[in-house]
Amino acid sequence: MAIVRRMAICAVGEMAPGSTRAFSYGPATKGIAYNRDGVIKAYVNRCTHMGGPVALHGGDKFRCGWHGADFDPCTGAALAGQAPSGTFLKPIEVIEENGQLFAVLELPEDPFA
Repeated sequence: MAIVRRMAICAVGEMAPGSTRAFSYGPATKGIAYNRDGVIKAYVNRCTHMGGPVALHGGDKFRCGWHGADFDPCTGAALAGQAPSGTFLKPIEVIEENGQLFAVLELPEDPFA
């Protein structure tokens, strides 16, 4: 059975348009949220090439810090670089509850449970 985790990102209004916010589901799974004119998108922060972390670059794209692959922060689509064409950063659902933004991610089943 998969594990569904909910992680606080920030309060509504705390993330300015054009900015990002990092969050974590523990030591192994990191996330990145992006505010595009009030629409919050979130992804697993793992490049589709070799799993490196991405960060906002030039205000309009995510760039992998390991090999320079670029991704669209609104869709997660690979744009350029060594990320395979047609790949996407894994999206994470974002919900608003009581003035707080949460990332909701289904994690693989715990093999040790």
